[in-house]
Amino acid sequence: MNNFIEKLKSRSPLIHNITNMVTINDVANIELACGARPIMAMAPQEMDDVTGICDGLNLNIGTPSEERFEAMRIAARMAAKKNIPIVLDLVGVGVSRFRMDFVMSLLDEVHVDVIKGNLSEVKAVMEHGRCDGGVEVTDTADESDVKALACRAALRYGCICVITGETDYVAELCDEADCYDNNERSLMSTDATDTGVMDNCVVNAVTSDADGYTHNYRVGSITGGHSMMKRVTGTGCMLSGLICAFVAADCDDKYGAVTAALSCMKSAGGLAAYDMAEHGRETNSCYFIKPGNAAYRDRLIDAVYHICDGDYEQM
Repeated sequence: MNNFIEKLKSRSPLIHNITNMVTINDVANIELACGARPIMAMAPQEMDDVTGICDGLNLNIGTPSEERFEAMRIAARMAAKKNIPIVLDLVGVGVSRFRMDFVMSLLDEVHVDVIKGNLSEVKAVMEHGRCDGGVEVTDTADESDVKALACRAALRYGCICVITGETDYVAELCDEADCYDNNERSLMSTDATDTGVMDNCVVNAVTSDADGYTHNYRVGSITGGHSMMKRVTGTGCMLSGLICAFVAADCDDKYGAVTAALSCMKSAGGLAAYDMAEHGRETNSCYFIKPGNAAYRDRLIDAVYHICDGDYEQM
């Protein structure tokens, strides 16, 4: 992960975020924490100008409106024209036909480098279905099925697909010569708190499509994090901003950049919980409010800052 962080700090990419209004401030702060430079422009009238000077485009459909979707279309066209990497976060895509129609039309019009969603969201896009649980996961599947879904999405849209959850999965279509099967483990190993475990499990996954053609994939799984991440709104939105920053800093190895971003976030999630627990013990008194989910959010961003600033040993 460290080499991707070094590239990120060296380049300090400018990231255009058209993101969820609920979490816009947190997305900006986590990008600043990792060394990127966020810009949060949303007016359709300035999309060409703003996106044209940026290094990455992060699109999030969590709080949709016609104006925001039009801004995303204009920005995506400019990004595609200038070969600027695009990350699309499928927040609640199956909640409404409005969201689904926009995503389908965007994916038909421009190439997106990374699509990200939870299991229900990615499944909804692949099957044009609904997410009855809103932005929460309502579907279940074993690991092999989740990886297979990620591979199908990567094939259909020619992109890197990320499916998030307690374990994050990432898949990319690749040439046979680029695939390998050495079960690399611990691109980021555990630290003293046993957080931030990454099990990349890079495999030469071969599947056949409906026409009988075989395809090769790189598939990774990233573990770690903490259950507190579910108690804070917007950790997924923050992750998309982080992914876009890492990819913008290293367009030559987008798969590696995505896995590095996922590893960074998982590690930060565990470290934030550990730090909060230690602080809670120091203030174990009826006269103090123990740290809760608001404190956890701040520690999560702080953890990303310190990981990317090199304050922790290689993880």
